Amino acid sequence: MLYKHDNRINYIHIMNNTTLDFSLLQVFQALMRERQVTRVASVLGLSQPSISRSLARLRTHFDDPLFVRTQRAMEPTPCALEVAPVVDELLNLYHAQLTRRHSFDPAVSRRTFRIAASEVGHMMLLPRIVPLLETAAPQITLEALPLGLGSLISQLESGEADIAFGAYPKLYAGIHERPLYAEQYACLVRKDHPTIGRKLTKADYERAQHIIVSAQGLGHVHEQIEKQLLELCPPERVRVVTHNFLVAALLVERSNFIATVPVGVAESLGSGHRVRIVEPAINLPSFKVKLYWHERFHRDPANEWLRHSISASLDGARTR
Repeated sequence: MLYKHDNRINYIHIMNNTTLDFSLLQVFQALMRERQVTRVASVLGLSQPSISRSLARLRTHFDDPLFVRTQRAMEPTPCALEVAPVVDELLNLYHAQLTRRHSFDPAVSRRTFRIAASEVGHMMLLPRIVPLLETAAPQITLEALPLGLGSLISQLESGEADIAFGAYPKLYAGIHERPLYAEQYACLVRKDHPTIGRKLTKADYERAQHIIVSAQGLGHVHEQIEKQLLELCPPERVRVVTHNFLVAALLVERSNFIATVPVGVAESLGSGHRVRIVEPAINLPSFKVKLYWHERFHRDPANEWLRHSISASLDGARTR
């Protein structure tokens, strides 16, 4: 229920209601401005399902549709138009008075940044940003936080992890994301494989003996590919299941097995002379590699610097 005083909504009621936090008010403000869920998601760096859930909570709180879909956009209801000035006032007050943004100087900071990723994610990311640390942030420490030690969302929310790197389609609640580059799949085989030449046919693939890299329980997009590979490969042709891409590459070097892995992984692990990369003979979807961080640290200058530095380091890394 809304309370009115002097023709204005009582904004103390909005502030004190624990079900309506500032992230919801930001969604409301962005919807007033953009009038489209897709554009709001892009502006706030959140997923469309997350924006839709926030809108549902706002509608429940105000007991009003707030925004009604028309042929051209999401148009505000009279209630939304009445609430909008108060929401703007609250957010302006919050940003101007309540958030004490301290400056961050990487040149003198001794901070430790914790980056959550798979072992291959760390292998692909850290070599690209370490040169930056040596010049711009000589006293900053990076900690490679492994996956599987707990919920990634809770790690980002608590600050145990500053950011996550990879492809995690199930991260929603309060999580921002920034796409970095598109990734595809390739096959790794031994350089002198006796039956597979420069091209891999579907028949070759079905006859081959496979190493499957499992990402079960990590929320990584590779779980979907893993399921597809297990459906394509006859059970008797799956010879090894491992949770480690590095182990898969080592096994390929020493056997006639095939490992189907992301192209970036194949390029990194296949840079030696014992394995080579071939294009898969099956259609596998591409995916976006992204940075993820929690709303709590969205405006933190140190977190902003880290995100910008990683994005700049990976800019143009691959444009597939």
